[in-house]
This record gives sequence, structure tokens and C-alpha cells, in this order.
Amino acid sequence: MLFSTLAAMTAGYALGVLLGTPIVLRADRYINMLCALLAPKISAKYQDSEEGQRAAGTAYVISVMLAAVLPLLIVLILLYIFVPVLAIIADALVCWSLTDIRGIGRISSAVCRASKTGAVSRGAKNAAALSGEDMTDADTETIIRASVQGNADRTVDTVGTLLAMFVLSGPGGVFFRACAPAAQAAVRQAELAGRRSFAYPAQKLRDVMYFLPGKLAAVIMLVDALFLKFNTRSAEKTMRRDSTKCFLRYYGGCRAVVAGIAGISLLPEEIVGENMTRTYTIGEHIKEPEPQDIIMANQLLSGTAFIVMLLCFAIKLTLGVWF
Repeated sequence: MLFSTLAAMTAGYALGVLLGTPIVLRADRYINMLCALLAPKISAKYQDSEEGQRAAGTAYVISVMLAAVLPLLIVLILLYIFVPVLAIIADALVCWSLTDIRGIGRISSAVCRASKTGAVSRGAKNAAALSGEDMTDADTETIIRASVQGNADRTVDTVGTLLAMFVLSGPGGVFFRACAPAAQAAVRQAELAGRRSFAYPAQKLRDVMYFLPGKLAAVIMLVDALFLKFNTRSAEKTMRRDSTKCFLRYYGGCRAVVAGIAGISLLPEEIVGENMTRTYTIGEHIKEPEPQDIIMANQLLSGTAFIVMLLCFAIKLTLGVWF
């Protein structure tokens, strides 16, 4: 079983690196649709109070995870028992749907080219897809900053997905990748309903699941930067100083590393507290952002993912041999 899931995970990762994931196969697409469908329906079935919506949020998270993971898990278990070869192929396809590393590289290259040629609208569209930020009326410098930041965030996503697949192969990866979309859909529904408590359970699950990948991704990214002979001293300094200066703190470490290496500041972010609102910015404005900074950030993503995959492969292979 260990060797079979290792083969599926490795095949899925290799396909994601070499070919990228076709849109029709991307798991994120279907997870987003599922979350958008379930959030309003479940919220409407519970009492419109803070306690009622918190219970609704818990039911929503459980429903999303059961709907996304349980059928897939049952099918793969049955296939591994009765038709192992078909199970490996199916599991590899699931892993492929979760690791679109080549696709992220293509988008990064497209933003880099658009920034060099002055095609602002095309660059803004790709930067928005990469970073999830609103790029309306963004200038070239903002587009570059968003793209560098987006690569840092996708590094954490990719590392977390690989770790989850290491534990439970394809279904584990689906579980992890469902956490962030579930939280985003819950926040949108909470804002519409005026009950913030609906989003708490999904946000809590996301924060717990992303904690370790965020820490590990930043450390391994530093190791990869050392191999690539980047300015790791500046990266370490920025990480120690700025890694907590973002709302989603698990992204802070990788953002700080790429900002320190590039010598730029990333997008400013407002963090709203009970009594005040503060604006934080990761990195220092040592130089103007350059299109090549996007390629550098994407190289760090690919290298970090490769190192994590290599570690997962070695550990799983060792466990398979000894146990």
C-alpha cells in the first residue's frame, strides 16, 4: 500500500511539473463550486443568531469535507483492495489535479512578459489569477509585487498539499486544498448574512491545517535559496522581522523570504483590530520591483516543492522497506 500510494503521489507530482494540470481536471475548481453551493444553503437552515450561525459553520465545514473527501476515499480504498493498478492510476490523477506547478510557472512567465512589454491589462489579469488580489487599475509595479507575493503563497499551498498527500495520498491532498476555499466561501456568506460566527469554524480549520506547511515552506525555501546562491542573509533578516505582518500569518514566512531576496516590499495589507486599523508591509523598498523578480519567486516555489517531494519520497520509501 505504501509503495502504491508513493507511486501515485510521485506520478501526480511529475505530471504537474512537466505538463501542468488542465483546467477541467483542477480540483480547486470543483471544490470552489461545492463550497459556494453549500455555504448559503446550510447557513439558511440554522437560527439567525451568533450561536446558531456558529453551529451552521461547523455543519458547513463537516459537510464540505465529507462531500469532497469521503466518496473519493471509499472508491480508492476499494480499488486498492480489488484492482490495485487502476487504483494507482486514479490516485495519480487526483494528485495531478492538486499539483499544477507548471501552470503556476506559465502564469508567472506571462506576467513577466506582460510587465516587460507594458501590456498592463494582460499582466493584471494573470497577476489577479496568481495572487487572488484585485488588480483593477493596478500599475506595473503593483502587478509585479502581487505576482511575487502570489508565488510565495502558492509555495505554502503546494507544500501543504504534498504533506497531506504524503499522509493520505490523493484524498489527503483534497482535504487540505478544501480548507482555504471553504474558509473563503464561509467569510463571504458571513458578510452577506451579517453573522461573522458562521466563518469561525472554517477559518479555524484552515489556520490549523496551514500552520505547519507555512513554517516548513519558509525554512525549506531558505535552503533552496542557498542552493540557488540568492541573498539568504537578507531573506533571514526579513523573515525574522516581517513574517507576522500579514493577516494570514502562515503565508508570512515565504512572503518575507522572497521579499528579502528580491529587495522589494510586497503589497500593503490592512489588519483590523478591535480598537485600531494598522497597515503592514512585508519587505523593504530597497529597489524597484523588476519582472525578473517574478521568475525568481517561481524558481523558489519549484525548488521548495521539489525538496519537499524528495523528502516525502525518501521517508515513504524507507517506511515501505522497513514496515
